Amino acid sequence: MSNEYQSLFADYDDCSAKVLKITCGEETSYLPLLIKEIGNGYKEAYSPYGYGGLWGNYNLNESDVENLRKFFAAEAIVAVFIRNSPFLENEKQWPRKYLELNKKTYQRRLKKYNDFDQCIQDFPQKVRWSVNRALRANLTCRFLPLAKCPKDNLSRFYQLYVKLMNVKNITGYLLFSEKIIFNHGQFLGNSCELLEIISSEGDNMIGGALFMLDDTGRVHYHLSAATEEAMKLQAMEFLLATSIYRYGKLGYMEIHLGGGHKLDEDDGLSRFKSKFADRKLEFHCLALVCDEVAYKTERARLPLARPSLFLISDSRGALPNPNHVKFAGQV
Repeated sequence: MSNEYQSLFADYDDCSAKVLKITCGEETSYLPLLIKEIGNGYKEAYSPYGYGGLWGNYNLNESDVENLRKFFAAEAIVAVFIRNSPFLENEKQWPRKYLELNKKTYQRRLKKYNDFDQCIQDFPQKVRWSVNRALRANLTCRFLPLAKCPKDNLSRFYQLYVKLMNVKNITGYLLFSEKIIFNHGQFLGNSCELLEIISSEGDNMIGGALFMLDDTGRVHYHLSAATEEAMKLQAMEFLLATSIYRYGKLGYMEIHLGGGHKLDEDDGLSRFKSKFADRKLEFHCLALVCDEVAYKTERARLPLARPSLFLISDSRGALPNPNHVKFAGQV
């Protein structure tokens, strides 16, 4: 929710970053939003890639939500899409009727261990086996704050990332550009780190991940990639185990691993992350139409390549975006 993170994705999405302040008596909450022009003087607002929602101590009631609709409509914002933060459970600050459960995410409490061996004893047997497999292959990990990370290292990580995305046939918004990867360092600096997995054969990066660090004692598993060789050597299990050990040693309280692909958790990514978690969280989204007439008019004005998507700018595009969530009955 920081200005730096919002600005990072405002630059990527070619829109502006704003924060809405909501005050009632002595209670205040803030709502960070990206504002995108959609034509004819109209706009829509949404949480950027990742998570967002309300930050503060004021919980909205149904009357507040209706007043918000009117406020946004007066600002020519026809629709609002919010991705709440599971680790904050800030979906509870909205009336339940406006929420839709999207998926489960995974989190782990961190603690200080005497050494790495003690740390891995806290993991399930399958994870311990995977970590020991990586250790037998002489894999090592190296952490680099992006403020001090050489450009070549970040470029190597990006090449791994692009190769993996191509294998998965992922295109469009989710195939991030090299520019935004580099901009993580420019905007976030020491609040973002690159963890490199180094093979035993020289200084060869075979995997890596970006972790974001915040001021509330949390670490966030952000983006990752690895070669097929690294996967066979259990490098990603080693990466997460190493990060859990390191960030606990540094005094962080929790690591949020994000979610998988399916709400029922019947997918490989959900199963992978759940092995490291001691808590499951719910990720809720929220969609508000603020100006019904303008919203319908703008949806009808241009052809929609993906008409099931809620945001108009997303519906017009031919490719998916992580903000593109389908909402039953909304469209």
